[in-house]
Amino acid sequence: MIVTTARKQVDRLKEEAMSYLPSLNGTFIDRDDRAIEDFYLEFGEQPLLIVAKDKLILHKQQGAEPFYYHPNGAFLRYKQWRNSGNDPFLAATELHPGDTFIDATLGMGADATMAQLAVGHNGKVVGLEANPYVAFVVGHGLANWRGGDDRFNDALRQINVTNTDNLSYLQNSESKSVDVVYFDPMFDVRLHSPGIAGLKQFASYQSLTATMVEEAKRVARKKVVLKNHTKSDLFATFGFSVEKRVNASFQYGIINR
Repeated sequence: MIVTTARKQVDRLKEEAMSYLPSLNGTFIDRDDRAIEDFYLEFGEQPLLIVAKDKLILHKQQGAEPFYYHPNGAFLRYKQWRNSGNDPFLAATELHPGDTFIDATLGMGADATMAQLAVGHNGKVVGLEANPYVAFVVGHGLANWRGGDDRFNDALRQINVTNTDNLSYLQNSESKSVDVVYFDPMFDVRLHSPGIAGLKQFASYQSLTATMVEEAKRVARKKVVLKNHTKSDLFATFGFSVEKRVNASFQYGIINR
């Protein structure tokens, strides 16, 4: 991976960029007058991280849409939930203050954010992300994004981002060690939406398997929850019960423990 800076405030940003090199096993290259295309011409196609004033911007290949963290609708969902007390994800997971929650398909972390808001300071949310660069960018974003109110920002800071594949993590977890395990494998269906299109090059396309579901059932004390599109056959394949939401494009399936 190459790490560089935005063109403005280079001196301050360079110090920050250098501090990320050990975590990313990266090489720092001065930005100088290089355009993004110049990096690929000079160093070949490899991940490129640009350290900007208020975010990290991840590129993978020339001409592709870059990826950076933003709440991806989580702040809007939070405000709606704060005002109404309703959120379909929280209704399905039935999380309570003090609960522990594993988001086995973290992505941009919108559902993990809602989970953390529900479980509060005494609860714990772990978000699993297989791609090390995505895990780093999302983890940095959760730790530094400041566009919300104090309650929302505090929830972002509390989420534990773990760079690992979900099956390995579950297999190494003790039985009945968390309250809820959550899967959202419909992620690839939504990669063309404006909010997450930049993740297309980095996303894990691993399908949900019977082994994953069995491990999740072993680890969960209360329930395993699956989000998928309304016509998905995964609910029936893996034994999830669905209370269908009328006119919804996706549903939540539940296995109670």
